[in-house]
Amino acid sequence: MHTQQVDKKLEVNEQKYFHNRVEALDDYTQQFMQHVPFENLDVQNGVEVSTDLDDLYQKIVEENRGGYCYEVNTFFAAYLKEKGFETHFLSATFHTPDGGRSLEDSHMSLAVVINGETYIADVGFGDLPVKAMHVTQDGSDVVKDVNGEYRAIKEDSMIYVQKYIDEAWQTKYEATDQPRTLSFFDDKLEYNQHHPDSVFVRKLIVTKPTTTGRVTMTQDHLTVTDENGKHKTEVTPDNYQQLLQQYFGIDLIVPRLEKKEK
Repeated sequence: MHTQQVDKKLEVNEQKYFHNRVEALDDYTQQFMQHVPFENLDVQNGVEVSTDLDDLYQKIVEENRGGYCYEVNTFFAAYLKEKGFETHFLSATFHTPDGGRSLEDSHMSLAVVINGETYIADVGFGDLPVKAMHVTQDGSDVVKDVNGEYRAIKEDSMIYVQKYIDEAWQTKYEATDQPRTLSFFDDKLEYNQHHPDSVFVRKLIVTKPTTTGRVTMTQDHLTVTDENGKHKTEVTPDNYQQLLQQYFGIDLIVPRLEKKEK
């Protein structure tokens, strides 16, 4: 990995002084999430997804793209290892807003261990804070950012990643506290790029946090969330390329959006 080029892509200030490793991890996590969108455009375009580091470097750094969990967490883990961090993958099951659940263990999360403590530094989910979440038994270490309050709480062999919504902690996903290899996710990756029941096959998603909130694009709308609320723009065959370029820096033709009725 050409770490200096990745630093440049992420606008990482290598001269910045960090008081501790957690502070450094938070900085790298924030820079990555704000510069590399969570997106499934290759899945939507029928392009085979690769987790090879050379392919990911080409896509993320050279082509200014992002990816979904298997791609961006693989790349971020390799980047953190170059920075001297201890990382491992976790398998997780995410909870949907309608009360459903994803395919069991199909989400790839990323854990970082610092001085014996575990932190969730998952850059491949789409609605998590831009700083790592310290895993605690009592959930007392809450991460606050412009998009809400989050925590990671461990109960027995599970880690629950939660967001505070409507005056209650709601689980975004549950992860098994057991290190996983990349190959563990082979069949999950296959499912989430080809199976018609996969949400990533059915729906287009491009999203990234900003300094004031979040910007998200689906096949129907681009939504900008900031301190003034939510602002929606309809996505059409005429404007989608301009929206992708303006908000995500992505230059790509998406046949699904070309075919939308005008």
